[in-house]
Amino acid sequence: MARAAQEDFADFVRTRWVPLIRFAHSLTLDAGRAEDLVQEGLVRLWKVWPRLRQEQPEAYVRRIVVNLAVSSRRRRWWGERATAELPEPPPSGAADPGSGVGDRDLLRRALRQLPAKQRVIVVLRYVEDMSERQVAVLLGCSAGTVKSQASRGLARLRELPAFNRSFVPAVAATAAPAPIQRTAGETIR
Repeated sequence: MARAAQEDFADFVRTRWVPLIRFAHSLTLDAGRAEDLVQEGLVRLWKVWPRLRQEQPEAYVRRIVVNLAVSSRRRRWWGERATAELPEPPPSGAADPGSGVGDRDLLRRALRQLPAKQRVIVVLRYVEDMSERQVAVLLGCSAGTVKSQASRGLARLRELPAFNRSFVPAVAATAAPAPIQRTAGETIR
């Protein structure tokens, strides 16, 4: 590959790395897998870079990332998995680096409960703000499939207590029940 093409590719990676990681992370909800998917997508792009560099290389990588995210969910084992506990506690008095991410964490946990394809469609439609047609083209399915999967995904998210504010608070649920009256003047507790 010519030196100019190599430099163009390096510039592309430098400028699009963070948005591609963010995109892959929203699909997988796992930072490590997101990086792996983007790296795999960039490796595949490298192979066809001389041909695609003047076209839409980011669209090509995004398509690869989506395909890998959907197909890798079908595999039994993905490799190492992160643990919930850190090996060392943070120093006392240090600012909490995770403060302010509660809503994003809530959304990630909710998205994990959707099937992979539904999650990908919901993320592409509502996080990446793509049209139904764009999502359909990217996934290689019909616009009707995108509509139905997005609708089912959103309906499932609305069923979750975190997104449905009409659930009974835990404090009210543990209060003593109201007395029941059987007949006039007779009260049962």
